[in-house]
Amino acid sequence: MLKKIIFLLLVIPATFAQEVLWADKVLEVSSEHTDQFYSPKNRAIQLLGKPSIYPQMTETPCAWQPNGSDFGEDYVKVGFEKAINIKQVAVIENWNPGAVARIFGYDEAGQEYLLYQSKGNVPNARKRFWRVNVDEPPAEKINAIKLLINHRISKGLKQYDAIAISDSDKPIESEINLANDIPKGLKKQNLGEIVNSAYGEVAPIITPDGQTLYFTRLDHPENLKTKKNDDGPVGQDIWFSKLNDTGHWNRPENIGKPINNELDNAAATASADGNSLFILNVYHPSGKLLAGLSKTRFSGNSWSMPEKVEINNFQAIGERNPITNLTEIRTEYAISHDEKVLIMGLQRSQTFGGKDLYVSFLEANGSYSTPVNMGNVINTADNEGSPFLSADMKTLYFNSKGHPGYGEADIFVSRRLDDTWTNWSEPLNLGPQINSSKWDGYFSIPASGDYAYLSSKDNSIGGEDIFKIELFESIKPEAMVIVKGRIFDASTGDGLNLPLQIIARNDSISKANIDLKFNRETGEYSAMIPAGSVYDFDLYKDGYMEIEDSLDLAAITDYKEIIRDFEMIPLKAGYNMILKNVNFDQGLYDIRPESFAEVDKLIKLMKQYPDMEILLEGYTDNQGDFTLNVQLAENRVNAVRDYMVKRGQIDETRIETKSWGPMRPVSSNATPELRQKNRRVEFTILKM
Repeated sequence: MLKKIIFLLLVIPATFAQEVLWADKVLEVSSEHTDQFYSPKNRAIQLLGKPSIYPQMTETPCAWQPNGSDFGEDYVKVGFEKAINIKQVAVIENWNPGAVARIFGYDEAGQEYLLYQSKGNVPNARKRFWRVNVDEPPAEKINAIKLLINHRISKGLKQYDAIAISDSDKPIESEINLANDIPKGLKKQNLGEIVNSAYGEVAPIITPDGQTLYFTRLDHPENLKTKKNDDGPVGQDIWFSKLNDTGHWNRPENIGKPINNELDNAAATASADGNSLFILNVYHPSGKLLAGLSKTRFSGNSWSMPEKVEINNFQAIGERNPITNLTEIRTEYAISHDEKVLIMGLQRSQTFGGKDLYVSFLEANGSYSTPVNMGNVINTADNEGSPFLSADMKTLYFNSKGHPGYGEADIFVSRRLDDTWTNWSEPLNLGPQINSSKWDGYFSIPASGDYAYLSSKDNSIGGEDIFKIELFESIKPEAMVIVKGRIFDASTGDGLNLPLQIIARNDSISKANIDLKFNRETGEYSAMIPAGSVYDFDLYKDGYMEIEDSLDLAAITDYKEIIRDFEMIPLKAGYNMILKNVNFDQGLYDIRPESFAEVDKLIKLMKQYPDMEILLEGYTDNQGDFTLNVQLAENRVNAVRDYMVKRGQIDETRIETKSWGPMRPVSSNATPELRQKNRRVEFTILKM
């Protein structure tokens, strides 16, 4: 029986990627709304690029606003990076849509084509992402679009955020620029009723060690009272909470006078050591608070009177509060761990819009330089603020109303790309698990970089609350390592006041990223160091042996704390020490090549002090014959002496030797590793 074999031919239609172009240049415009500073607010350039605040699409300075409203016509013509076969036009009408009477397209020769004509239908909506399919596409490729606005069709203020064209009738979309790999189960953790209250808790500041949380508390009954109205709470005070041994926050305390007074008080940022706090405003002798920044220090169980932080050509312009009808100046600040870089959120006359982020640098006289705008990648025509600069000196968190997001203001992250501090990566939205439909801001991260604190109205107890959230990989700052310890005199144990130089072998890591703190009285130091490199340490003080050491952090990927003390050997007769890195193989007396650097240090020291005489003493482990070990130890110290004489040109009369063999061990001989420690050379200063 013959069987029929049937071949089925599957025809799979070819698919082509949709090409979408957003306008990248303004060619013509009839009118545009301008402000007193002639900033980019509501100018036609706000049409360029992707939508600014999609999907909110509400009234915003980040959109083109023609001057007309009820009568007459306006138009805008925009260009695209190249010409394409057009099948669709998209217009973001984020306020009062429906007034576009005609849409024209233009080919590379300037020929005009009518792509759309209104029939007078006005949508019943305040906003829309309007997609217009071109029913009869021109044969020529299009590289420019013109919108003709007829104010009679739809009366009132109008705003347009973006214009796009596509070679496909597949609906044009625009997405929020989200951070990568946001965990699905990520949730904000409200710190609960111990920290948060029925009132407002905002602007959390976590100290780098993660042990103290400062914040500003609004309208709380325990805030300091005004003199005029003792029964009513003042607007806001600074409070703090300490992390207890169980890992929970203690009940907050009012930080008190002289930081808090009868006026509105707020913390701005904390120092790296947690012993200084930067405070909003300048505390004028008259009792008034003036726009600016102050610093207070904790000493002797109390805070000092806040002192003005000098910022050259400081300027902060206020805006009218539509509720109170009063002009309010709002400023926010972030300080780098080394306090050499100050970032400010404020409005100046050269603003891109409302508040922008600016940067200033510490100068030799202790003041900060004239603020420099951080550029239009970060700043928009709307407000940017609540900056936080992470310990890596590269990762910036801030909130904005002018980048696409989920609510009234969202939190974003951006990375510094060079040393200008005005070149930043495109901001990434931290996602809907962190950002809500309300106002979110004030991100603060400890040096560990594993979690953050922020303010939010979303799911709050009262007004804004303080939340904690675990950071995921794509928004974490670069891993940092804290190295700390003491620098002290080996003979007395006293702390030494001397500079510690830390230099990265990796040239890509700037020395400016190393934040070194030093207590001159105790000799205690701490250094905030970026992971990913090998670092060389150098300590020198006249009358002491120079210390050269290294620390390999190349494989470190997470936050770490390392304790490293530096014992400075005083150069005086009778002092003895082990040449720690001079090693020998068992039974041999040839100096290992890796030991040369240690002996070279001794040569350098003897050349620096030409009257210095030393005793070299040799030791072995307990393996083998005692007499042979004594001879082996003698051969070893003689090998070191010969190296110093021949290689270092040191007079042999300045070097005495002695052999102890297996006597006077410094460790057990139970394992090969422990026996290695006993195979050593010591030197003693005989004369200086």
